[in-house]
Amino acid sequence: MTDNGSINVEVVRGEMQPWTDYSGGRAPAGGPVLAALLGDLLPQSSRALVVGPHGSDVIDVVAARSARTTVLVRSVSDAEALRAATPNPDVTVVAGSLDGLVDSLAEGEAFDLVLAADGVDRVMGHDSPQQDWQTRATALARTAAAGALVLVAVQNDFGLTELFDRRPAHERHGDDEWWPLHDDPSRPTSPMQVREALAGLGLELSTLWSTIDVAGEAHTLIEADTAAATRPGRPAARIAVRALDAAATAAPLLAPLAESVDAAARAGQLAAVTPGWLAVCGPRPATARTVYTRGGTASSVLAADLADGRWQLTAVTGAGDQPTGLSAVDGAAELPDTESVERLLFRVAAAEDVPEFRRIAGRLGDWARKRAADAGPGTVICLDDTGVDGDTFARGVLAWRTTGDASTAELLSAAWHRFQDRLIGGHHRHPWPPWMTGPDLVRTWLGMSGEEPTDEVLERGRRIADDVAAAADARRADEAGQDLRTLLADAEAARTRAVELAGHVFGLERTLKLRDQQLKVRETRLRSLRSEMSKFKGSKAAQMAEVIRKVGVIRDPKRFARAVRRRIPGH
Repeated sequence: MTDNGSINVEVVRGEMQPWTDYSGGRAPAGGPVLAALLGDLLPQSSRALVVGPHGSDVIDVVAARSARTTVLVRSVSDAEALRAATPNPDVTVVAGSLDGLVDSLAEGEAFDLVLAADGVDRVMGHDSPQQDWQTRATALARTAAAGALVLVAVQNDFGLTELFDRRPAHERHGDDEWWPLHDDPSRPTSPMQVREALAGLGLELSTLWSTIDVAGEAHTLIEADTAAATRPGRPAARIAVRALDAAATAAPLLAPLAESVDAAARAGQLAAVTPGWLAVCGPRPATARTVYTRGGTASSVLAADLADGRWQLTAVTGAGDQPTGLSAVDGAAELPDTESVERLLFRVAAAEDVPEFRRIAGRLGDWARKRAADAGPGTVICLDDTGVDGDTFARGVLAWRTTGDASTAELLSAAWHRFQDRLIGGHHRHPWPPWMTGPDLVRTWLGMSGEEPTDEVLERGRRIADDVAAAADARRADEAGQDLRTLLADAEAARTRAVELAGHVFGLERTLKLRDQQLKVRETRLRSLRSEMSKFKGSKAAQMAEVIRKVGVIRDPKRFARAVRRRIPGH
């Protein structure tokens, strides 16, 4: 290695300048979720190697468990920035490519902990020979000592976020592909292929986590065996849906991911369609958990283990900044490994079984009132993250409380508002007429739950539901837009609505035309009557009738006669 003393960074062959892997498209591997896993997983070691771009939080976790730590990044400027952010004297920062580092190692020099949580795609320089995935992974394995703990990430080209991205293949990745990394026959694209590829390198896979990241930062880690065993609507599947929606916020999609996640879970293939995997070769400590995922806020982490059909949920890190109108409840909880209430109601609605829907809504109302009495008011109800627990229900993975007072009726109103948004917005089948949407549906369902659907309750529930959507749902980037299938479905619904409105307008126009004709007939008749009346008024009969009319109104005929005689000349 070459020591650049001015910046305290060592340089090996393959360094790049100018270049950065720490800004732009894909972020370096890191985040509180990955740091939480490594905190439970990594043992004490004498020498550790971190290969590729990693966040300072990950490097700090590794350095805390290793006497000496070496960090390899291919960019000189990234190495300088990392050196400045990591003042630990036991951490050595090296700039260069992975093959350059391997060539610089002395005979027999190796590491007892090797971490490549970013994978082996961003470890080669511009002037490095073109190497496939197998060759780069072989170079990584050469740095590990016998019995070392090796962690390596593998991106999945069969992941749902990749398959449903409607951009051409050459536009899906960053500008670091000066050769086609993803068009590589040696690249593993299934859990079985990952196991076989690592076994071919002499690395025995002990645990495989399915990884879901948001632009490089880990969002969720689920053991691959657990992901393969889960079924639609269960907690692991709900966690995966939430994570994949967050991972795809910046990608223009062909269709929503939730339905495909459920289909993969139903087939037992959820572990095969996540965006990547984190392979652990070596002994796994008992402290490692089954699932690590973001909590109710971006900085909080939840960990969970599955045993005897129940999930044991704990909070690993603090809650951080709270969402507007809500406060996250990240604490220990026990969840049943069952489907969500929302999925159950979707199935009942698709079957048009209104009596069963009414029965479930009544049970939900009873549970909500009992829950308010036991746990206090203000706990938000999200039917998409509320599990069925026998004849009752149980809270989900995420939990919130309203910052202000909220009655049971208002919380149920919020739950039904959110259910209505997802039912109608997802174009799910249901038995209610198409013109019965929005507050009308919520009013009906709230009545089924045993609550009075007043306007004030509906309005407050709408506000709470909007706060929950802002906190729980991934917000798509403006440039990504809505997915194509939803756009087509919305367009078809708009066309159907336009045809219905056109028919309604045609009916109104025909009615107005008939009314216009009726008015014209009436006008003609009135004119005829006026003409007849004018002719009648000028006739002698009309004049006689007028005299008779006047005579008929005389009250005292004798007095009138005397007055007339006085006026006649000669009387």
